[in-house]
Amino acid sequence: MDKTELRDGLMHELWRMNKMNLMVSLREFVEGETAALWFLHSCGAERVSPSQISENLHVSRARAANILRSLRNKGYVEMEISPEDRRKMDVFFTPKGKRFLEEKYDFLLRYFDLFVDVLGEADILELTRLLKRVADNNLLLKSDGENDPDEEVGQ
Repeated sequence: MDKTELRDGLMHELWRMNKMNLMVSLREFVEGETAALWFLHSCGAERVSPSQISENLHVSRARAANILRSLRNKGYVEMEISPEDRRKMDVFFTPKGKRFLEEKYDFLLRYFDLFVDVLGEADILELTRLLKRVADNNLLLKSDGENDPDEEVGQ
């Protein structure tokens, strides 16, 4: 098989995989509101600043502010002036936000359990090995000096 056929086959299967409910559910944990909540969760009891959320999600400060405004309106997070630096704000979970994230995460875990059941141990181990190899080689996969395809334009 020539390189063009390999490339096109890979692109086609990745496109199909991207449309799977599993990927849609997982994507929520790396983009937008759920990703912001997941970052808060990963910080434990520690409060975080809006700029830390912006940096972690690789979004502009304006986009992070919009995400936080929406989460506040839903009652998932609260913000208050930082006692260490009164010029800054601290973001923290509400009990409602923690419950919401736990429900989302439990749903995702059940979905992945089903995925493991369908593919089986051998295929999951092989898929995990290949995904790790891709992630470990991300720097090698970047185009020669051009914009990082993982970064959003204008961020």
